[in-house]
Amino acid sequence: MQSSELGRVKGGADLNKRIIWTRPAEDWEHDAKLLRLEKPLFRFPLTRQVAIKPQMPPKPCDLVILTSRKAADAFLHRMGLSKEHMHRIEFLTFGMETYKYLLSQNLKTRLIQAPGGKEFAAALVLELKRDQVIWFPRPLETAYPISEHLRTHHFEIYDLELYKTETVKHLEPPALQSLFAEPSIVCFASPLAIKAFVDLIRQYDEARFYKYTAVAIGATTKASGQSYFNEVHLAQHPTLASLFEKAQEISRAPHGDS
Repeated sequence: MQSSELGRVKGGADLNKRIIWTRPAEDWEHDAKLLRLEKPLFRFPLTRQVAIKPQMPPKPCDLVILTSRKAADAFLHRMGLSKEHMHRIEFLTFGMETYKYLLSQNLKTRLIQAPGGKEFAAALVLELKRDQVIWFPRPLETAYPISEHLRTHHFEIYDLELYKTETVKHLEPPALQSLFAEPSIVCFASPLAIKAFVDLIRQYDEARFYKYTAVAIGATTKASGQSYFNEVHLAQHPTLASLFEKAQEISRAPHGDS
């Protein structure tokens, strides 16, 4: 496992607590383009993604549901659909980053405003037509069972499992020592990242969760951390940029107050 500190202080800003970024190492190039770094950022990847060979559904789709930029990228590059077919499909998402990415690919895309997967699923019930064939490219495990929710409302939806997320197993001692060295604000983009961090603190830092202020990208991730951390803050929007902005806001506040 590797960790590094990137970025420089802009304008001499004096931020109180360091920010820990727990997203997978392979996502950093993309993440770095979204973040406006104001101080060195401590990268401590907790998870990694492993590709899964997708199974082609028995019916062609009219509509594709996407809940992340990663799923969108995997679908566009690994399913082997023709450009003509891809441009006939309508794409639906609730994530602004995913929405902008799909638009950049000149695809027919609709954004449904929702703070998380549960609310997105509820909105889809009202938006979708029951004669449509729906594909749902996704990770092996999802924060909220969107496809199951839609099936209970009699929609025809097929899951495309494109990747799985695993906890990073190998942890370098210097990285661990640095992680536990000082109180920090920790950014979490998934419930699995929360679980990986909780297991780590239980094992190596004597369950001293009070040292860490958690910031979650969405309501499901926030709920995962509320049993452990004294403070779990929610990003204003379910985006990586908003997640980091919330962490910066807390870092600037006196005594860590937001």
